[in-house]
Amino acid sequence: MTDGRASAIGRVWTGFKGLKDRPLAVVLGAALIASVVARFSVGVHAPLWIDEAWTGAIAGQSDWPSVLRQTWLDANAPLYYAFMHLWIGLFGQSDAALRLPSILIGATLPLLALFLPAKGLEREDRMLLAGMLAVWIEGISQGSLARCYPFLLAFALVQTLAFVRLLNRQDLKSGAIFALCAALTVTTHYQALMLTGAEGLVLIGAMRLKVLRLAPAALAFAPALAVLLWHAPRLAQFARPDVAWYDLVDWDTVGMTARWLIGSPWLYVLPGAGLLGLVAFWATGGERPPTAPWLAALASLGGLFLMLGVGAFRPSFSLRYATPMVPGIFLGIALSLRALTPAFTGARAAFLLLMLVACADWTGRAATYTGRLFNYEIASRDLLATHPSRLVFVWDHPAQAVEDPSQYAAAGGYFFKRAGSKAEIVPVLFRPGDEPNQRLLRAAQAPGSVILWLYDTGVRGTFARTAPPRISDLDPSFGCRQYGAGRLGVYACARPFRK
Repeated sequence: MTDGRASAIGRVWTGFKGLKDRPLAVVLGAALIASVVARFSVGVHAPLWIDEAWTGAIAGQSDWPSVLRQTWLDANAPLYYAFMHLWIGLFGQSDAALRLPSILIGATLPLLALFLPAKGLEREDRMLLAGMLAVWIEGISQGSLARCYPFLLAFALVQTLAFVRLLNRQDLKSGAIFALCAALTVTTHYQALMLTGAEGLVLIGAMRLKVLRLAPAALAFAPALAVLLWHAPRLAQFARPDVAWYDLVDWDTVGMTARWLIGSPWLYVLPGAGLLGLVAFWATGGERPPTAPWLAALASLGGLFLMLGVGAFRPSFSLRYATPMVPGIFLGIALSLRALTPAFTGARAAFLLLMLVACADWTGRAATYTGRLFNYEIASRDLLATHPSRLVFVWDHPAQAVEDPSQYAAAGGYFFKRAGSKAEIVPVLFRPGDEPNQRLLRAAQAPGSVILWLYDTGVRGTFARTAPPRISDLDPSFGCRQYGAGRLGVYACARPFRK
């Protein structure tokens, strides 16, 4: 037994000594540890954010027909909801149970970058890519939430590496693998179509007419196409200009996106220097590195530009929607830093160390953050303590124009249902001309009624922007509490409900 352990340790040590960049291995080890610590310490015990409650409301339906119905009514892709419905059936729907899949996926994601083969990538390239994904601050921030984004990042990574394989081999099997990976990514989040489309254009540019021989491989994407056709009528409603609530992309958004990717603008200096040096090397007749990884990185960057470009003309862009492009862009950074190593041997380790330090600083602050997030779990708990018979619920949002009342009943009553309450859920959807306070009071006339009004006054079309909550002023029998902060409102009222 001792000899076996010694032999294993010897193999690890031999592999470590064989690395070209041993400092990178040390920093990577620290990054992997920091990643796990951060994911289990940031936000795990916080109340469910509003979108997480929506996850529970959809995936926590009692049967598959109800899950499919609520999924179709929602604007998000179905694969994550389907997985979470299975997960809830096995592990329940406590806050921790809902978040655990995201935490586990995020914590193990770097292993995919380390061990999935991709011709043209050095071992050190994969190590840096794994480390960047491990300590990417936005990945950790989203990685402790009961939302699809850790899954989306994992599928996008596999898709990006499958695209490298396809560019290298250009055969039917590789095409089918890539199409299947793309189908998984797109059915996790529809904005991944931007990545898939950009990769398709790059593939056509690389293969030209030869790409036609890969046409049968597209059958592996057929399930995603079927889902898109199934969901398209509903998605068209959410895309209406009077419903879509995003701001148009401007130059400030571009700067925010650059910071969202790796943090400080100074972190772009090292890969930028490597890229400039590589271009100069090529221009003077130097040997070109393997093309496929660079084309994959270019496709991801092109997908991001495409997403930003569309968002400049139609309200459709949110920073987290760019998640599918992150693995490919990080791959491009890793390749750029490889080009810098002849002049600066510690470039990769230094870059990852800077990301690790930034992650550790952010984790230390986020782990002790006590601010109120946009959640209504605490408000629902306090309303439940009044033993209500009716919950009057509204999510004051421009999407009300196309939302179905059953969505509001499922989401608004989620914490009531989870707690076993038999209270009737009365969804309210404001319409043009409504005075929201009066509308809610009319719905809450029956004894035992409580009111829960959610809003974000930073979003255009929100009724609370022009008619702030004043339920208790209009009807003193109600006591009301504001659980939100700033532009985010979580306004709860009950009889009695002491301020």
